[in-house]
Amino acid sequence: MTRKILALVLATTAVAGCSLRGTDLRRGSTSAVMERIGIGSGGRVIEPKRCALKMVILPRPLRDKAVDSAVWATADEQVIAPEARRALEANGLRVGVITGGLPAEVESALNAPPPNKVDPAEFNLPDGDNTLVSLAEATPLATVILTRDGRASGKDYKDVSGFFRVTASHDGPTGVGLRIAPEIHHGPIQRRFDALPNSAGAMNTMQFGVKDGQQEETFRDLVAALTLQPGQIAVVGCDPDRRGSLGGYLFTQPEANSDRIIQKVLLIWASRSNPGEPGSQPKPPADLVPVEPPDLTGPARKDESASANPKAEGPKK
Repeated sequence: MTRKILALVLATTAVAGCSLRGTDLRRGSTSAVMERIGIGSGGRVIEPKRCALKMVILPRPLRDKAVDSAVWATADEQVIAPEARRALEANGLRVGVITGGLPAEVESALNAPPPNKVDPAEFNLPDGDNTLVSLAEATPLATVILTRDGRASGKDYKDVSGFFRVTASHDGPTGVGLRIAPEIHHGPIQRRFDALPNSAGAMNTMQFGVKDGQQEETFRDLVAALTLQPGQIAVVGCDPDRRGSLGGYLFTQPEANSDRIIQKVLLIWASRSNPGEPGSQPKPPADLVPVEPPDLTGPARKDESASANPKAEGPKK
């Protein structure tokens, strides 16, 4: 009895296995799976958008041609809205966009051998995310003159460092939008509790995370917004004639073990690591046509059977 039951089970399994042809298996692994997750036959998988940034801080002696005259003779500062540009200029900041290659003086400075070699920093950010760029190293005390609405006022900071917060997001079919905001971090390191976003499934609950850091002052009225297209470079620097300004604090500082003043410029390259707009990715050649592979698991064709066993049909009369 046991052998009969076992034979019956094996026979049933064999019949079920033979009923699944290769075409059915392929269809089950693509169309059926896509339909189960809500993607139709003409759908496509949507990947998260990301932005790739490359940044270089180029330090040179004060009023060196590479960071002063040459770079700004090439950069277009009109990409910043007039009101924002006037606010930046009043505080010693300059922002522009270079289209095409960099000036020869800048290229030479970027490719300088050690000890003047400059290493770029690279970031791959989710769409709409930001990163901090350190410009001014920590000092015990700094006085910054801020100009707002035509009025200038000085402010003292203790244990102070200077940064730019760069936010990147997709803009149009191929562009990357940048928001560049100056920040000053100052004061003693303190522990505080910051609210965290609610996790999936957590309803009406507030979660907190512990964060240690200094007080952060972001100058939102001095944000520079621009869009970089392929082949363009953002340039951020200062007007060295406005001494004591926010731009002067961020981009000029004494050289270590020297009486020389160093002037800096920030260069930003941006690209989309996953272009999300239709038509922005390269298309395959038009002469390539998808072909359904042959059914290898179905019944053998007559000519295949004959070639596999030439004696099966017997001699012809």
